[in-house]
Amino acid sequence: MTAPTYAALRQALFTKLDTALSVPVWSPKAPQSDDGELLTPFPFVVIVQANESPWNTKSTRGLDALVQIDAYARSTAADSAENLIAGLTSDAREALERQALSVTGAHHVTTEFESAILGWEDNGKTRRAVLLFRVILDEA
Repeated sequence: MTAPTYAALRQALFTKLDTALSVPVWSPKAPQSDDGELLTPFPFVVIVQANESPWNTKSTRGLDALVQIDAYARSTAADSAENLIAGLTSDAREALERQALSVTGAHHVTTEFESAILGWEDNGKTRRAVLLFRVILDEA
């Protein structure tokens, strides 16, 4: 058998977030123009990257992935950027933390929330949350 792949994990994360969230989900980046301005409406979420390590046992091969998911928001007439980013962070955690993932060719062991870092983008208008989730997969 083969070890689970990040490509299969990325697809499972995309499917889960796209179904659970009411905002656009992108992977590996949101559409941008040549000058770097984002072309997608706010708020949105991006499955950015993962640091992968083996999670092997005596008889199976697995994957331990620390996945980065970024959320972006800007103030609207109805709500502040802080409230929007807090809602996105909470919704992403609820969708992923200890929830089953259907990963092709793998058995999902767990998804654990590791941390969140909140900040502002350089333009001063965009609020960003960097969320880290640890996903453990084993051979199917």
